[in-house]
Amino acid sequence: MTMGREDAYAAVDALAEWSEWQPFAVAAPRAPLVPGAYQMRLREGTIVYIDMAGERRGQGIRGRLSMYRRGKGAVSGFGEAALDRALANASFIEDDLDSVCAGTPARASVRAQDAIRWLDVEIRWAECDTREAALTLETAALDLLMTHVIWNRVASRGADGSRLRESPADSVPVSAVDGVMTVALLTAELGRVDGGKAVRRALLEGLPEHDRGSSWDPLTAVQVAYVRSRLAR
Repeated sequence: MTMGREDAYAAVDALAEWSEWQPFAVAAPRAPLVPGAYQMRLREGTIVYIDMAGERRGQGIRGRLSMYRRGKGAVSGFGEAALDRALANASFIEDDLDSVCAGTPARASVRAQDAIRWLDVEIRWAECDTREAALTLETAALDLLMTHVIWNRVASRGADGSRLRESPADSVPVSAVDGVMTVALLTAELGRVDGGKAVRRALLEGLPEHDRGSSWDPLTAVQVAYVRSRLAR
């Protein structure tokens, strides 16, 4: 039986000690410099996005949100989700077209910033000791909200309109050999044909402290879950 939205929200509340909801523009510059998970919601109360941040070279949650605040995350994560929805709105496009016709087109990063301002979301977060704990919290929250309105890519719709998501903790990778997963095998599982570039890029984004000169193989369960959450369609 599917959990109702209010019950699902209450279950997410119980997962961790979350901060108070605040407007994104106010909260992002002073977010904590530690790993954690965070949620975005519309002003009317619908939670629309859940994500996590690792250490990010000592910047933690604030570092992740700074990407969106500065318009640097237009093709991934919440930045992409916000821009997708803004570009699907006629009034947003009309305002942008007016500036183009006036000969003052906005840069892509400015449009990404405008999209987040236009959505006017609120944010809250829960601090974690490690990126692994943050990923676990993010996954648990996503599992609870997957049947409700959510913008994360992993919440893709099935043909019948229902939302589908494979839980990393419950799935067994069909391409793993003797329980060992590698970049090449995970790339094949995800249907990629780029020689592992997307998988390595996702790993470096989420786990930047990894020595760039060393191999990722074999991948840990946390690494596999992280890549799937970023690249699965």
